[in-house]
Amino acid sequence: MAANPPSAPSEEPHDPSDRLRNLSALQRQSAYAPAYTRLVRRLRVLLPVVGVLTVAIVILWPRIRAEFNHPTETTQEDRQARMVNGRYVGSDSHGRPYTVTYESAQQPPGGGPIEMVNPTAELTLQNGHWVALKAEHGHYDQAAGLIDLSGHVEFFHDEGYRFVTERAHVEFNKNLAWGERAITGHGPKGEVAGRGFRLINNGEAVVITGPARLLLRPDAAQMPAPGETR
Repeated sequence: MAANPPSAPSEEPHDPSDRLRNLSALQRQSAYAPAYTRLVRRLRVLLPVVGVLTVAIVILWPRIRAEFNHPTETTQEDRQARMVNGRYVGSDSHGRPYTVTYESAQQPPGGGPIEMVNPTAELTLQNGHWVALKAEHGHYDQAAGLIDLSGHVEFFHDEGYRFVTERAHVEFNKNLAWGERAITGHGPKGEVAGRGFRLINNGEAVVITGPARLLLRPDAAQMPAPGETR
């Protein structure tokens, strides 16, 4: 009588808890498989698209940056050199000092005359006295030693004279100042008005050009003349 061959050991877990764990793993695999497949399919489409867009941005970036970063257009005024609260110091042909101060000034990039705001020009005269002219605007040609003043020009002399006009010119090298607009002023001896003025004889005298009008003070005859002592 033949003996029955031994039966192969069963691969199915005998423990119910093992069967439950295997069943749970199979359920999770069956649930995740479709989602994973969909993700892979989407990535196969998206990754090439992202790569193409990246290459396109790298190639077109200079144009994109230029489109959004327009260079600022500068005006002629912006290209001029700006100076604030400055001073020019020089001397005339005889070595007498003069100065030009200003509140602000602008000069073209290539150089040339300087446009000033609230300039003041001061000259030392041959006789040792000084005069000063201040205005709202000035056009200073440093190479020529000439400044043109405009806008409420005030002319001061250290002997106590003050004149007001609308335009005046100063030539530093020759120690000259003059104006051809109506002028009014006053000093120790009275008041004067005229068509213009000139500083002559290296500053020895201020001439009011005519027609001119002079109003003397009552005590002017007793007052000393400029440069004299009582």
